Amino acid sequence: MAELFFPPATLSRMAKIGLSEADVEDAFNHGEDGKTADSSRVVVKKYHGYEVGLFYAKANKISFDYVVTAVWKRDRR
Repeated sequence: MAELFFPPATLSRMAKIGLSEADVEDAFNHGEDGKTADSSRVVVKKYHGYEVGLFYAKANKISFDYVVTAVWKRDRR
C-alpha cells in the first residue's frame, strides 16, 4: 500500500479543521478519484454529513509514495 507524507503546512491545516492522518489516509484509500481542470490528482470521500478531500502528488516513482499537498473538510448538502 502506498505511503502518504504530510508536509508541515498540510499538518497545520489538518489540525485547524480537525482531521487526523488516519482520516486523510482513509479518504485516500477508500475515496473516489477525480481530476481537476489542470489534471491535478484529487480524492474525495463522502461520510454521513460531511466529506473529506485531498490533493496529492507522486513523491517517488519507485516506491509509489505520495505527498498530500492540500486537504479539506466540508459539510455535505
